[in-house]
Amino acid sequence: LGRMSNFTLQDVAGSAVAVVVFALALYVPGYVLGYAANLFGFRKMSFCERSLWAIAYSFAVTPIAGYLVGKYAGFNAACGLLLGIALVWLLLLWRDRHPFAWSRIAWSRSETAIACAAVAWVAFVVFSLVDIQVGHKLYFSVVLDDQTYRVAFTDSVLRTGVPPANPLYFPGQSQPMRYYYFWYVVCAMAARIGHVTARQAFIASSAWAGFGMAAILALYIRHFLGAVQGVRRQTWIAIALLAVTGADLLPAIGNIFLQTTLNGDMEWWSNDQISSWADSLLWVPHHVSSLLCCLVAFLLLWMGRGAAGRGHRVSLIAVAAAAVASSFGLSIYVGFGFALLMLAWVARLIVNRPRNLTLALQVMATGILGALLLTPFLTELLSASSRSDSSGNTGASHVFAFSIRRLIDPALLTGLPIFASWNSAHPVLLDQAARLLLLLPGLALELGFFGAVLWFYGRHRKSYSADGPQRTALYLAGCGLLLALFVRSTVIGNNDFGYRVAMLPQFFLLVLAADLLGSWWIEGRNAVVLPTAGRRKLAYGLIALGIAGTVYQVVLLRVFIPLEAGRPDSGFAGLPAQVFEARTAFAELDKVASRSAVVEFNPYDPHPGTRGDVIPPYTFYARSLIMNANRQMVSAESRCPAQFGGESRFCAAIESSTQRLYALPAPSAQWAEQYCRQFGVDYLAVGEMDPVWSDA
Repeated sequence: LGRMSNFTLQDVAGSAVAVVVFALALYVPGYVLGYAANLFGFRKMSFCERSLWAIAYSFAVTPIAGYLVGKYAGFNAACGLLLGIALVWLLLLWRDRHPFAWSRIAWSRSETAIACAAVAWVAFVVFSLVDIQVGHKLYFSVVLDDQTYRVAFTDSVLRTGVPPANPLYFPGQSQPMRYYYFWYVVCAMAARIGHVTARQAFIASSAWAGFGMAAILALYIRHFLGAVQGVRRQTWIAIALLAVTGADLLPAIGNIFLQTTLNGDMEWWSNDQISSWADSLLWVPHHVSSLLCCLVAFLLLWMGRGAAGRGHRVSLIAVAAAAVASSFGLSIYVGFGFALLMLAWVARLIVNRPRNLTLALQVMATGILGALLLTPFLTELLSASSRSDSSGNTGASHVFAFSIRRLIDPALLTGLPIFASWNSAHPVLLDQAARLLLLLPGLALELGFFGAVLWFYGRHRKSYSADGPQRTALYLAGCGLLLALFVRSTVIGNNDFGYRVAMLPQFFLLVLAADLLGSWWIEGRNAVVLPTAGRRKLAYGLIALGIAGTVYQVVLLRVFIPLEAGRPDSGFAGLPAQVFEARTAFAELDKVASRSAVVEFNPYDPHPGTRGDVIPPYTFYARSLIMNANRQMVSAESRCPAQFGGESRFCAAIESSTQRLYALPAPSAQWAEQYCRQFGVDYLAVGEMDPVWSDA
């Protein structure tokens, strides 16, 4: 242990390298594509404008291109393609070196601010996500709970290629993944090229999701809203609004006093949260990236309304279609929600103005071409689903269902004595009625300032052109909220569709909020909504509350584990040391074992139900094992995770045998050897938290 490396320094250095390498995937391809297609006069743009489009185009095309090349030519070929495109990019920079020569004179205050903001954002992401090592203890972020799986999926791409195997389930042979995995292909390419770990690449991917958000906001301010005066200032306003969340801080403070322990994330006060932007970027960069692809496609179609020339329109539709295909492979939930929004938009175009038929046809052509590009991936999903279903999967028979969203726990009302008879006779009806009654106050808490913006623009909607950006954004935000509030996914207990599709209306409300504040703060702009004293007080008060909520949230994600570990009765006291020991053990295993080896650990909490909050200590411990294994696992959960791909008929045998292996009284060595032969296990992991540890 005295000669060990510092895991924090390793992850900081590796993540920094990965951030740079990610430019090969999420900047360079879009630059080359923009130059080749010359969409909207790309070659005549300033370097800053080119860079914004380069990021946007890269998010649109790299995921689908990486998937297709990786599937049909091999993962190494996909990495080689990125390096080849980088050479073309360098040649283009050399060709145009004179207009873009950077000197002390050319390095303006604005460019300095952009560089400083980018560095600060990367530092924030890395600090928020790496393990902080203090002696022989590792203090991890609460985000580990979710990122564990993302890192395992990325590592699986590195080991098994495209399509990857399900790293969480191995009944003696590899099982093809049945999941949306395009983001993990992109992360794996960065990891392979940069010679960094899957975890370090995934941390860097959160930073690049933030760069993508900033770039798409800048493009929407200029090309969707059509801002002319104070464009840069309004862009900074929009980017700054990413730090504003709803009024979640109010119920979160209530939970501090009403609960015996803290929640790990501020958002967990709600049954069906609407996440802040900071939360989404740190927890689920793949869903954010899917959103960015959708927004690129919509912006291209919006700007292409007056596109001249058949070739220009064809190029525009092709890039938009690639963006649509990428969005589905990054997040089926966001992509599906966007498809429904586009259907609503097409219907509005046709109803409002029949002459918009050309634009409607372009939207439909984009969808059809995107579906064609995605055909191999959809075939994978359907064939894997068929194999799983035929072998006894008892999962949900349908993916979506209509249901009123539970923003505020309906039990606050239904548990009252006055409703006792209703609870007995009509529990479902009472539950849905309570959800509906609590929907509006819940939405007000979740949206905060952006809810006020929705109200402001809704009241003044007739002041804007029916086909103008404000009315269009308001319409799409309204339709998106209807989807998020009344449709849910049923594959697992969490409402993943509701969580992720909410980002679509959130973005358009963010754009409207930037438009509103820009009209109030930028000289020469006409106020889109009259800034009365009451409206200013309401808006600024909610902004301050939203910023305070985001600060509380990101700090809590980082300090939750140290706080809980400092309470002897929490069950977390020994966790940082145990996580450190586990990571050290797997680091030692890396020196002697093949990356193709199969490992298994105990996925069963030895003390279930002893902690009343969302995530008990052992779950965090098990997540850390998944994060650091960097290999195929037999079953990473107490109920084998065949939902990510694989035949579930082996689950019962795996679950019963694994539970027996790690329980007391301990089985014989011969029994353990038979377990390993039966399920193809090369290494078994056991730690101090396992009951069997006490039996030498």
